Amino acid sequence: MSVCVKKYLLNSGFYMPAVGLGTWQGQVGSTATTEMRDTIIYALQKGYRHIDTAAVYGVEEIVGDAIRMSGVPRSEIFLVTKLHSTHHAHVEEAFLESMKRLNCEYIDLYLMHWPQALTLDGKHTKTPTPPETWLSMEALKTKYPDLVRSLGVSNFSEKTLDELLKVATIVPATNQVEVHPMLPQHDLVKYMNEKGIVTTCYSPLGQYVPAILKNPHVLELAEKYNVTAAQVVLAWEVSRDLVVIPKSTNRERIMQNITYPELAPEDIAFLNDFYSPPGMHRRLAQINGGTPTGHDIVMGWTYEELGWEPFTVEE
Repeated sequence: MSVCVKKYLLNSGFYMPAVGLGTWQGQVGSTATTEMRDTIIYALQKGYRHIDTAAVYGVEEIVGDAIRMSGVPRSEIFLVTKLHSTHHAHVEEAFLESMKRLNCEYIDLYLMHWPQALTLDGKHTKTPTPPETWLSMEALKTKYPDLVRSLGVSNFSEKTLDELLKVATIVPATNQVEVHPMLPQHDLVKYMNEKGIVTTCYSPLGQYVPAILKNPHVLELAEKYNVTAAQVVLAWEVSRDLVVIPKSTNRERIMQNITYPELAPEDIAFLNDFYSPPGMHRRLAQINGGTPTGHDIVMGWTYEELGWEPFTVEE
């Protein structure tokens, strides 16, 4: 097996590597700045060419430093960052602040991190709406065509994409959503393929709950291909022409996360249907809260408003 060099042609005309390194550390900022910087440098020097970050992660400065210190030409790196919900009414300001923190010549892909808008102090607000925010992002690209190459969204459903596309003159290049064997998003992926939108998977290994990587059948596949369970899952996602952005600071896992076997059709079919048994179709990412049940609200929006299926996090 060799390092995955697969790329997808975006509707913006640029190529996006199928595998990236995620930089979300489970908290805002990093308590191990040197470790994170060295992780990114190591990944780039070992063949990664796609780094995913966001303003809200609080690590853009570290990411920018690592890119410059890696020795890899900026032109070879696909850099993604995201607009925080607190700045939907201040898109240009937020973008330029990200540029300053990253200290880079341009951003390859700028995403609306969530459809929901928040005020600067983090309170829920109805305005601007996702379509209004998208129009501001289009205006940003028109004003700074050399600074932002592609635009996209994150955590959008068919419902919220339909609303956005009614006003858009630029179709989002990508939509970054939770995807793993317990939430394969078959319908959403099909919809986006029809619209020319590439799917990026966050939590591609189903982080936070070990139900996938410790599943006996997945472990059997890992033994069959002489790889880890994580490599099996990532290979399945890439076989679907999806982008994956696993995160790790462990150097062995960093290399495993970009090196996959080619799965047999019957093994792809098994993983396609992994979610089918009762209790196996659910969201795993811990992003919910706001009601007594802790499952009904995501950043002030109900699952219905988001257009999400009414799943809950497995405790």
